[in-house]
Amino acid sequence: MDKRYDLKMLTIGVLSFLLLFLGFYRNQWGLVGMERFSAFQRDSESLVLGRMVHARQDGLLADGALLGWGDAATPDLNSSDYDHQFDVYLAGGDFESFMVYKSQSGLQATLFSAVDSVLPFSASTNLRAFRAITSFLSALVFSALIVWLYMEFGMVTSLTVLITLLASQWVTLYGRNLFYSIWSYFLPMVFSLYYLQRESLLPQMRELPLYWALFALVLFKCLLSGYDFLLPPLGMVATAIIYYALRDGWGFSRSVRRLSWVALSTIVAVLLSFLVVAAQIGTTTGKFSDGLLHIANTIGRRSVGSIGDSTLDPIYQLAQDASVMSVLDTLIHKPALVGGVQFIHLFALFALASIAVIFLMRAPKLAVIDRQKGWALLIATWISLLSPLSWVVMFKAHAYFHLHTTSIVWHMPYVVFGFALLGWALSNLVYQRETPRI
Repeated sequence: MDKRYDLKMLTIGVLSFLLLFLGFYRNQWGLVGMERFSAFQRDSESLVLGRMVHARQDGLLADGALLGWGDAATPDLNSSDYDHQFDVYLAGGDFESFMVYKSQSGLQATLFSAVDSVLPFSASTNLRAFRAITSFLSALVFSALIVWLYMEFGMVTSLTVLITLLASQWVTLYGRNLFYSIWSYFLPMVFSLYYLQRESLLPQMRELPLYWALFALVLFKCLLSGYDFLLPPLGMVATAIIYYALRDGWGFSRSVRRLSWVALSTIVAVLLSFLVVAAQIGTTTGKFSDGLLHIANTIGRRSVGSIGDSTLDPIYQLAQDASVMSVLDTLIHKPALVGGVQFIHLFALFALASIAVIFLMRAPKLAVIDRQKGWALLIATWISLLSPLSWVVMFKAHAYFHLHTTSIVWHMPYVVFGFALLGWALSNLVYQRETPRI
């Protein structure tokens, strides 16, 4: 391989990592106000801090290692309750009581607690270290994605995606969040892209390791960061499979077989994670069935909004009555990038980019860089829109109650691929100036 190519690839990787890390860790580029940056999803992060205090006080596996809040007098918490979790952790204090949160395994808090127990630093230093670790992993996964785009489509495309990721307030806000560990959402897709790229060069590679690896990565994601926005990560993996099926001409039967095995391996991983959470809940109630019932109720509550349970707050009826279109209308008009650019504007931009790409590839006299990749990227981009849409449609109630956070799903991976498509179109326009027409 050309040493100059290796150097460029290393440069784009290191540059991407540094720029993204600084944005994630300290809002270096000022995309959002510092108050919002510091307080973003503090309620969710307080679950991690509450668990860390409980683990320090009563042991790493106390209450099934589940997340929770200390000294919570009622399930209806407010900002002072969330602040209390941070205050007690930073002060090295204890809780008088602990209320478990049963909707995810909480592996991220368990890992942080284990590290917290061995680090010789103050709690405030440890908390900064945990944010730095999360920012590091987020920047690493996103920069790996940008390097793949460089290898696949060139410098213009990779820089287009990098610049727009840096300009995204949502990616910046989620990048260091201890609860969501957003890097774990993108990791299965990024792994798939690299595995399938290598397979293109080495056709004798076996398929089975791909399915086992995706099983492990999806299981890890579910245990680490739970089930918020769960369908988009699975959709991102499918997008990677579809792109390479089109790029390398797998054929219908091979494509369906691979998609089926990927679907099976990831679904089994999700189901296994349900059993783990049910077992954790069972350690606190004494019944494994209590955990299964809680999972079933939670899925129902987050999808249709109400499941006829008279003990549920009537507010869930609002989610059931809300239309999917009303939720979507709110989400597509959320700010996407700096300067007030909304997601609906990006949809229009990507539609224009698609028209430009179709024109470039259908013009026989134009010197287009790899038409097969262009068609594959175009089709995969619009198929990838199903990934966020599936979450909003199937889990409308969750989206209804989390309109202030759900916008991140548009990046999984539709917005990323959309800007890649735009970058590919721009790179071909540049190529026309540099290359004589055929």
